[in-house]
Amino acid sequence: MKKFLYLFFIILIISLLLSACIKDNKVINENNNLNISRIIDISFNDNVAVVTSKVTADSFEFLITNVSPDKIEIPSMFMNIVKEKEDKLLVAISTINFVNAGDVLLTIKANNFNIEKIDYFSRNTLTKQYNDFDPYNWKWGGLLGDFNLSGKVDLTDFSSFVYYYGMNSCNEDVPDEFSRFDIGPALNIVNKGNWKYVYDYKLEDWQVNIIDFSIFTANYGYSILESPSGTIVLNSNIDITSISTPAYNDVLTVLKSLPDEIHNINDIFFNHKEYIESLMHAITNNNFQNFILNLINIPENLEESLINIIEDLGVFSQKLSINDYLDENIKWEINDFDWNGDGIIDNNTELHIAATVTYYGQEPQKGSFGLYTDILLKLDDIDNIDFIGIDKNTPGDAIFDWEFLTKKLNYEDLSDYSLTFDENDYLIVDEGLISMMAFIFNNIYVHGSAFFLYDLNNPSATITSILQSDSLEASLDELFLTLASDYTITASEMENNIFGEMLKPRDDFFETRVASIQNSIFSQKDIIRTALEDSIIDYLPQEHDITSGPFEIFNIWDIYSSNFSELFTNDINIPIHIFGPIMIYPAVFFENPEDFKDLSIYLPDITLEGTIDSKEIEKIIIDFPDPYFNGLISGIENPLIISTIDFNQNMQKPQIINYEMEGITRIRPDDDGIPTSELALRFDVNISNPESVQKVEVWKNDEYITDLYYERDNYYFNEELFDVITLNFYEDANYTVKVYNYNNEVVDSKTLYLGKLYPENSLEITSPYNFSIYTPGENITLQWNNNLNLPYEGAEINIAKINEITNMVDWENRKRVADDYVPDTPNFSITDLSYNIPANIFESSGMYLIELVIYNWSENTSFEYHTIIGIQ
Repeated sequence: MKKFLYLFFIILIISLLLSACIKDNKVINENNNLNISRIIDISFNDNVAVVTSKVTADSFEFLITNVSPDKIEIPSMFMNIVKEKEDKLLVAISTINFVNAGDVLLTIKANNFNIEKIDYFSRNTLTKQYNDFDPYNWKWGGLLGDFNLSGKVDLTDFSSFVYYYGMNSCNEDVPDEFSRFDIGPALNIVNKGNWKYVYDYKLEDWQVNIIDFSIFTANYGYSILESPSGTIVLNSNIDITSISTPAYNDVLTVLKSLPDEIHNINDIFFNHKEYIESLMHAITNNNFQNFILNLINIPENLEESLINIIEDLGVFSQKLSINDYLDENIKWEINDFDWNGDGIIDNNTELHIAATVTYYGQEPQKGSFGLYTDILLKLDDIDNIDFIGIDKNTPGDAIFDWEFLTKKLNYEDLSDYSLTFDENDYLIVDEGLISMMAFIFNNIYVHGSAFFLYDLNNPSATITSILQSDSLEASLDELFLTLASDYTITASEMENNIFGEMLKPRDDFFETRVASIQNSIFSQKDIIRTALEDSIIDYLPQEHDITSGPFEIFNIWDIYSSNFSELFTNDINIPIHIFGPIMIYPAVFFENPEDFKDLSIYLPDITLEGTIDSKEIEKIIIDFPDPYFNGLISGIENPLIISTIDFNQNMQKPQIINYEMEGITRIRPDDDGIPTSELALRFDVNISNPESVQKVEVWKNDEYITDLYYERDNYYFNEELFDVITLNFYEDANYTVKVYNYNNEVVDSKTLYLGKLYPENSLEITSPYNFSIYTPGENITLQWNNNLNLPYEGAEINIAKINEITNMVDWENRKRVADDYVPDTPNFSITDLSYNIPANIFESSGMYLIELVIYNWSENTSFEYHTIIGIQ
């Protein structure tokens, strides 16, 4: 995102979230007279046909032949679109309310017309709570239907919408702006203030049809032009105690405290300059010995200062975690604070930093540099900056120039820019900026607090002495020979000679810190929700509000990409795959911190077999006192026996034994029973010697697709889901499995071809409908239609019981009802379009999933259609 704190605090620019659209067709297509008769009644009287509804919905679309527009009358309750399409009449009607059975839809003054097709839609089937959608799969939000960005949906927008109505980008050329009008399906996410009843989050389906008309009608007449009731000016003179509203008081307190907090951080870096430089040098040069030594020798006052800073940021994050709609904006006069800490506020002169700057072609220059004149306006000329801190000795507190930011974001030439700081240099602070700051502070707090849970800088005196020696490898060898002289290394020996106090809590606040970290993890979702809501509310650009206008919100997985860090942005109840068969269960740690206060109780005893003196160890036996660490970890064998001969051989090259993939086009019901399409790429791989495998990845050409996860024995798998509209991207392509060892080297790979994927309309189960209820002993007729335009090589019908507590499908005990490729199984044919499922297949009452599948094994593709029924 380009509109995010470019100057302020030099925080990470937030990157693009997944913006591909979801093809989520909720229209029921009825293509024959029998089905049409289930939706409408037509009664004739003196050559006048009255069309009434037999269903409950809000929007209808008719394709009619042998009739002209002047013969159609539409009740005044409907907005309507009437268009000529391929010598047929396309009539769409939509109401803000609901149509019930018996309500009049159309009056047609003719008797020889033919209704070829009816689509109907009810927008309330899509309304879901916030928790039911994925905040990371961000599309686009705002007042849907406000195509001209006027802040309201009115007749001007309707005239534009009519032009695009009926277009489908999947099978016809459409204008570039087509996607602006593809506003359905949609959800109501914000659900507060004057957004309470507005559809504001569009999912898109790459066509403009009755779904989009339904959403447009629902939003027609809405305006979001109401301004906040007032503005609170924040500068150094404000008396925060006069602000009685807690949310505003908290936000203002944090913003006013930021200069002092930055002074504290600046002082820490300045007072511990040599130590920090030494630590950074060790990191830069991958010097593990010096890095560990620096951690061990961290000055006590520095450690305390860092903990205090982390705690402050945690408090800031909580204060910025607002839970309601802000009725007033905050005008942050950001330059009117003492940013350089000299006790004087000079808001017309730029801040200076102490640094060593190397401009291209010049020698490094150490001194005081203007934030704008020497740094930001000359970024293209700078080869390197070694930042020392804020320069307190040079006057100037101005850190924000609105005009500079505007020009920079618009890629304007700044070579002749004249730097000025004036009354126009301020920020409007609303829920967007507040939540983004809360997000950053919260993550720093979580990661920082986790680092200080244990006394990591207090290993044993023995290992400390070894790390300080000039002969690290020789000293470690000597320690090993000493500990293993009797062919055993006990847990107490490891604790006394290696770990020391490292595995014990740093202080008496262990449980308190763990609980605080857990609360911060849980609050992250609310912070993200607030940011998303603000991006909806502020879809129109606002002057000085840098989080307004359509922009890309967080892509958290780009910022925190590792398995461990996903914990802090996802769900602590989800197990994390470490390597091989080993899984860690974070919730166990957070719910039972007392079990992990002293990790030394989990240290194993180690037995060695072989010759110690020559260090020819043949076998290592690791015996854990608790291999499951009180439920925290699974997948560790006990005792863990490592044959070093086998281990060395295995580590050289794991082998892919076999590899299968399947591209599945799947239709399955959502929570409301509406058929929903998806693309699933399924990978199943067997790899020898999983203990030597660091990770397994799947790539499509040069593009990473997914990781495979270890399950049992030598089996790795994953089923990754994608939008069905992306079929063309994934089909007709080669996929490569890459196996990595612990040196991060690719040691084996296999490539397999994925051919043509089945389109989502290949098959459709027409009976039974989802959630239909049958009595025990009642036979069930499975009916379907097909539009197959790709060959298939096999077909089958399966059923599986659904656990009514967990709602999980029991795939392990799935039953094959019939197929067309195994002689011993009841036979059926796709061309029959129906199959009678015997009642005895359903052994007990409950919910069942019926699965109709076709395969094209030559192309590694298949098509699945799922239907759920109940037996009561």
